Amino acid sequence: MMDTSVYGSRCNACGKVSYPAHCVCPECGGGAFEPVEISGEGTVLTYTDVYALPLDYAQRYLRLGMVELDLGVRATGQLLDENPEVGKRVRVAIGVVRQSDEKRIYGLQFVPV
Repeated sequence: MMDTSVYGSRCNACGKVSYPAHCVCPECGGGAFEPVEISGEGTVLTYTDVYALPLDYAQRYLRLGMVELDLGVRATGQLLDENPEVGKRVRVAIGVVRQSDEKRIYGLQFVPV
């Protein structure tokens, strides 16, 4: 079975979680990390609908959201919500964010709590 989780990194020195992962901790400058799964719930900070998509996208637009996750990191992903609102609670899901021919690309998605 394929692992469809998305990972960031936790600094071994100060515990700061980063997503995407960094080579140097933006908090303390440390260089040793452990992987941390990006999961749980958070709050929508902002969102936008992107209409200028490549030709191989089947949908008319893609809704992206920036979310402040409870684990202390901000992440951008596909917002699967027909009635999005700033401040709304969402949870992380991993799903197909793009499909081209037989290839599926998985990524972060946010769904209402």
